[in-house]
Amino acid sequence: MCYHIKRLDNDGIGHIYDRYMKTDFPSDELKPLSHITRSMDAGYGFSLGIYEGENLAGYAVFILCEETRCALLDYFAILKERRGGGLGHRAFPLMEAYFMENLPGIDGIYIESERVSAARDEKQRLTRQRRIAFYVSCGCRMTRFRSVLFGVDYSVLYRPIGERGQEVSLDALDTLYKKMFKPEHYARSVSLAMMEESWEKGDFDGV
Repeated sequence: MCYHIKRLDNDGIGHIYDRYMKTDFPSDELKPLSHITRSMDAGYGFSLGIYEGENLAGYAVFILCEETRCALLDYFAILKERRGGGLGHRAFPLMEAYFMENLPGIDGIYIESERVSAARDEKQRLTRQRRIAFYVSCGCRMTRFRSVLFGVDYSVLYRPIGERGQEVSLDALDTLYKKMFKPEHYARSVSLAMMEESWEKGDFDGV
């Protein structure tokens, strides 16, 4: 199958938000659509659709911080009917190629994934482990960063773009968060810290 990436306008992400994102993401993780479109209008947010021909197969929403040469993968999902066929793994090289061609000033992408140790039960713990394992298998690596955003506890992964951007930076991620959120929201509801250890040896229990 031949897949390609297309940049979405506000109407495009609005359609995806109403039809897919409201069910693909927990309500406590999903920002209002106005927050996403406002970042796109301001030039530091953008959204990509993953297509097979003219048919949508997945999507991704990013926040850019060009002054620190990084981006955040804010939302990423493969459509429910398309899951299980390896498209999630194929999407990352497609997105990387898009960045290399269209955003040469971005060296790497940060990814938030719900923290395993904060899971409320075994089912949720296993789901979070699988999600992190998926990102690692797509070329992402676990950092020592931990973020708590509006009460949701995340581990932070990082995927370099090509051979550049191998170093991660807590200050760069903090600058990105300050761009994403209003000062009063940042002060009240955003926390970023360095953990003593990151994931090692395939055991996500301490992530």
